[in-house]
Amino acid sequence: MHSRLHREEGSPDLLTAQTAGRPAVEPAGGTRLTDGFRLAAAAEETQRLERALAAARAGIGALLLAVEIVESASWRKDAWLPVALLAVFTAQALALWFYLRRHDSTVGLRRLIHGSDLVWAAVLSAAGGEVLIVIGVLAIYAAASRWTRIQAIATAAAIGGLLIVGQLLLTAVGPAGAHFDFDPRASFLNVATLLVLSFLFGHVTRREKELRAETTRAKAMDRAIVARELHDGAIQSLIGLEVQVDVLRRKTASRDDETAAELQRVEGILHAEVLNLRELMQQIRPPDLDPRHLPDFLAEAVDRFRRDTGIAASFVSDLREVEFSSRICRELARIAQEALVNVRKHSGAANVVVRLAVQGGKGRLVVDDDGRGFDFSGRLSQEELDLARKGPVIIKERVRAIGGSLSIESSPGRGARLEIAFPYE
Repeated sequence: MHSRLHREEGSPDLLTAQTAGRPAVEPAGGTRLTDGFRLAAAAEETQRLERALAAARAGIGALLLAVEIVESASWRKDAWLPVALLAVFTAQALALWFYLRRHDSTVGLRRLIHGSDLVWAAVLSAAGGEVLIVIGVLAIYAAASRWTRIQAIATAAAIGGLLIVGQLLLTAVGPAGAHFDFDPRASFLNVATLLVLSFLFGHVTRREKELRAETTRAKAMDRAIVARELHDGAIQSLIGLEVQVDVLRRKTASRDDETAAELQRVEGILHAEVLNLRELMQQIRPPDLDPRHLPDFLAEAVDRFRRDTGIAASFVSDLREVEFSSRICRELARIAQEALVNVRKHSGAANVVVRLAVQGGKGRLVVDDDGRGFDFSGRLSQEELDLARKGPVIIKERVRAIGGSLSIESSPGRGARLEIAFPYE
């Protein structure tokens, strides 16, 4: 089962007048399409940046910890503090990296991470020497990448101030046996270096963001143009041809049953190709989906599937508020649409039910149909499906992307049930 539908609300592939008895809806302008693409692309870019920063933070922490352990091989009395602090920092960085591999970062979490980086940079630099100021460089780069040059400069100034305060405190009230000497000249050079780096990072990342935005706009326009061309060209032409074939079939039905039957077959092929082109058009644009609207989106998708295919389809959910992350909601929308189009293409089902629920502390998306089923009988987990090389490949990949699990229950000739369990946030 492989589906390629995406959200059609506001899509130019929808018909502008009733044709051949099908519902008519109004095409949307290109602004919403390109805006939706830019918003989805920006959100995805933000998550990729946060995961990259988390990986860099964990790698730098592990490297500095190893260097500090090697340099402190003699185990001087004052060597335990930087090693212990670096160990804690590295453990925290690894935990954050593992978390962001399966979850989206939020605005609040990004601010919390930045504040933590700022404090760690000052503490580690004060306790462990100038080499540990690299943590501060990472924090400044992260600020420039997330926000603007102003935030990067402010971060550098804050780290510099915390660094000086930390060194003064350690000099005054350091642990017994430890020796921390405050060096004004070295501190001034460190702060000056951080400020210069913040300015350079801010400039480079601003140019990078401008270039990325231009590329995103160009891609959005290209996709919008392709979508309109599909709607105004191939799809409309096929619909017009389908209508003509339908009229011709009705005229010949009373005189030539064989010709009428052949025309009906051609009409079916044309309608299937219209649906295929709509799916292709939707595949080139990302779903612009607010998590709060996921149930409504799925309900609309199922209803649209019922109208387009004639297959009895329904959506069932008792969720009033959805607390899944944006990334999980986008993947769930794609998974549901993958399954629905696969029902149309491969199952021969007369009925299909899509369910969204939360059970046992996990979210669950279930797709039931009464079609042909898969070429096995019984229930297989995702691991068993992989070993047997069975099941929908695209759906399995999307389920893995959200840290979920897939199981399929198949009864050949009587239908199939896809159940996706995923983290509930």
